[in-house]
Amino acid sequence: MGEAKRKRQERETWPDTDSYRGTIDLHVLPSVAAINGARIRELTGDHTIQDSTRIILRAFRAIVGPRTLHVGFCLGDGETSSAVGIAVIERLAMEAPGAALHIVPIVHEDIAWDIVMRLLRSFTGQLLLFAFPNSDVYDAGTAPVSYSKHIRQFDPEGKQLDRLTDMQHRRILEHKAAILDRPPPPKFYATQGVEQEDTPWIFRITTPGGKTIRAAVWDGRRNYSHEMPADIVRWVGGNKIAIVQVESPVGANLRSSLQLTHQLTEDFDGVIHWARDTETFQSILRSFIRLDLDSVSPPDLADEWEPEITIIGANGSAKVTCSPDCYHSEGESGSFMMVV
Repeated sequence: MGEAKRKRQERETWPDTDSYRGTIDLHVLPSVAAINGARIRELTGDHTIQDSTRIILRAFRAIVGPRTLHVGFCLGDGETSSAVGIAVIERLAMEAPGAALHIVPIVHEDIAWDIVMRLLRSFTGQLLLFAFPNSDVYDAGTAPVSYSKHIRQFDPEGKQLDRLTDMQHRRILEHKAAILDRPPPPKFYATQGVEQEDTPWIFRITTPGGKTIRAAVWDGRRNYSHEMPADIVRWVGGNKIAIVQVESPVGANLRSSLQLTHQLTEDFDGVIHWARDTETFQSILRSFIRLDLDSVSPPDLADEWEPEITIIGANGSAKVTCSPDCYHSEGESGSFMMVV
């Protein structure tokens, strides 16, 4: 079966609500006088920031089909942000007080825009922030906003902005290439006062045998220390779910996360790849995106849904099958605990 035909059949089988395919409208959020140099100095504790500091925020109200969310772009690494990034977070929080902020660190320039579009189309929360480590990755993930045929931009008064022409876009790239000594990233600051959550990464995968499932990826950050949320199994659904620890990045010892997923779907209806650290997480993410696997939203599940869960230790070192009771919860967000 050809790749195009396979993907078309996948999309015909799954509901359209999994991922919006139409044009996305981005409305620039109006500036707020209270977010100024003095406020950023207060938020960061950096007394070198002047009151007169000019602040330009990339923060939008995004209309994605029937959904509305608020999205921002800044320099940062997912845990810390630039001074302007701190201001972007402050501005987004004004639009949805008390809502969790989902921060998406983007580290690979070649897939930066793909990540932005995937999450805009499938994200079901209220506040979304894309964080980039440097200006090159930032440009790769934000510049297409001004010329992509999939995006319409509007100013704060609701007037649609013109897209850049191919000639304008080419001149910008030429100007950027001519700048040899680009400045280093600015200082990053810890984000405080905003509840943060990891953004779900969920992919639709169809095996050679024709079975279609959801597979999710979780960043363990440092030796699995970053606990999974108690509701992570609801990201994938199904009656039987495998949570598999992944020790090393894709490609190490010829390892393939897609091949592993195909093997697990013989016995399971959903798979969660629990990456040992951020490097491994990013490698799985990059491989799935480069394979052009569709990013999708979590399924609609009944409140009383209780799957059978199997936890598979790294390299098959341990295997436990249990119900959701084998995890402990801590407050509303909860956490998972492996019982082996």
